[in-house]
Amino acid sequence: MPLVTFTGLPSSGKTKFAKQLVDSLQKRIEESKTTKEPGHNYSVIYHSDETLGISKDVYKDSTQEKHARGTQMSAVKRDLARNTIVVLDTMAYIKGFRYQLYCEAKGLATPHCVVHVVSSVDNCVQWNREWDEEVIRQLAMRYEEPNGDTRWDSPLFTVVAADDNETLPIDEMWDCLVLKKVAPPNAATLVKPTSGNNFLQELDQKTQAVISAIVQHQQIASIGGQVKVEDMVIDMPAHAVSTAQLQRIRRTFVALNRMRSIDIDRITSLFVEYINRTFESE
Repeated sequence: MPLVTFTGLPSSGKTKFAKQLVDSLQKRIEESKTTKEPGHNYSVIYHSDETLGISKDVYKDSTQEKHARGTQMSAVKRDLARNTIVVLDTMAYIKGFRYQLYCEAKGLATPHCVVHVVSSVDNCVQWNREWDEEVIRQLAMRYEEPNGDTRWDSPLFTVVAADDNETLPIDEMWDCLVLKKVAPPNAATLVKPTSGNNFLQELDQKTQAVISAIVQHQQIASIGGQVKVEDMVIDMPAHAVSTAQLQRIRRTFVALNRMRSIDIDRITSLFVEYINRTFESE
């Protein structure tokens, strides 16, 4: 009955976490059978582009990609049923598509959640050479990150693929999918920022200030050179960097760190270091 939608860039680690979830859910179901607790009569169905026969090449063409989303939606509609947990392991990078999935679950009065697997574009390119690098970067530019404040992306669980110790919050997911308990907002990784209640606001403002400095520099100096931010320096590449690219870098950094314990005073320096590493690898 419940629906779990995975979302993230290609080769970001979604399948790794999706299969971990399937294994954990099946284990919970088996355990509940002996006690007849909620979930004992559930089953799990897993769908991915691979199981649905969707080629990576479809993402090079908008028409083929639209048909692929239709195939994904049809599989969800077919299998969403009482006592069946459907795990959809696809990019689901368009918020309109995630909204459609949410509506399907809502129409059946069944629980729904979203798992966002966060990874930098460079890691995605490095981890899987089967994908065309240009396609990955284009999809990253178009990616519409989930927002736990919207009903179709809530409850939202976020995991960071690059963290070797990262695990899914299985207890919270079982609660919202099977026990139908309301999950805490953005229930994501259980490590919470300890820098105060204004951490997310500071993270947003300080990273945006760095991006603004880069944009202003490029308006004056065009390409290359150095951008001074407080006591740090950003070495600009010998080509123009679009505002969309800069915002993509910022969104990735924010997503990677919004659930982490970072001192507010270190946000700017860490972001500058992240930008320099990103420019060096491109």
